[in-house]
Amino acid sequence: MPGPSLPPPPDPASDIWPPPDHADLLAEREEALRELVPWYLGRRRALLFWLAAGLISVGWVAAWAGSRYVGMGDVVSVVLGVFFLAVAVGFVVPSTLATISGVRDDLEARERLRAWAGAGRDRDSLARWHSPGRALFWLLPSLLLCCFGSASAARAAAVDGSVRALGCAVVLAGTGALGMAKAVGYYRLVTRELTPAPEADPEGDRPDDTF
Repeated sequence: MPGPSLPPPPDPASDIWPPPDHADLLAEREEALRELVPWYLGRRRALLFWLAAGLISVGWVAAWAGSRYVGMGDVVSVVLGVFFLAVAVGFVVPSTLATISGVRDDLEARERLRAWAGAGRDRDSLARWHSPGRALFWLLPSLLLCCFGSASAARAAAVDGSVRALGCAVVLAGTGALGMAKAVGYYRLVTRELTPAPEADPEGDRPDDTF
């Protein structure tokens, strides 16, 4: 779950649109965006995410080396193999748990962003949504990682056949894909804000805010 400093989602929408306290709702929405957007697209979170992926890759290489040493059978090699396997566990397990926790937090924060986006549209709050620098910081490196990892995985599978190279490539491609999905999902939220809101129907029901 995201940290307690993050704002909760808005109250369930009323059947009447716009709600009587629409101005207050938009003010709450702007304050929520002020906190949610920098947290969700934080550069520190991106660096920690990539660091965790790097540690998982290092752990994979250590596990590969450890298994090779253990397979040699002599005492010295077995000791080295056990050491490398312990290093692999020390790198992979905490980094994987941290990555899973970060992805879970991102999903919860994204749901809150979606909820606040569906609470209304206000062009005065566009400055809270627009974070092109932060979004590109997530998107461009993630795109490079995904492309490089996918190409490396295809090469390792077709040419080298190296388990070590294939594992590292899959980690890079997966890391890049997650980062790209986050950036693209955020661009969808911004695009929604820039799209003219549909008019309410004659019965006064709330317009369709799906996106």
